[in-house]
Amino acid sequence: MGRHPAGQVTLEARLLAAHAAHDGAALARLYAEAAEAGGPGASFYLTQAWVFALEAGLPEAEAYARRLRQSGLA
Repeated sequence: MGRHPAGQVTLEARLLAAHAAHDGAALARLYAEAAEAGGPGASFYLTQAWVFALEAGLPEAEAYARRLRQSGLA
C-alpha cells in the first residue's frame, strides 16, 4: 500500500482498502476527508461521501447534503 515518508498509509490506499472491503461507512468518512483536503476533486469527493453515508445509514449524510446545498451542488 502507498505510504507517506512518515510511514502513514495514504488516503488513496485507505480508500482502495475500504472499497475492497465494501465498507460503506469507512468510504463515506474517507471521501469526506478527501473533500476537506480541497483541490479540484473536492466536490466529487463530497458527493461520494454523501452517497456512501446515505447507503450506510450514517447520520453524517445530512451534514454532507447541507454542505452540497450550500455550495450549490445539490
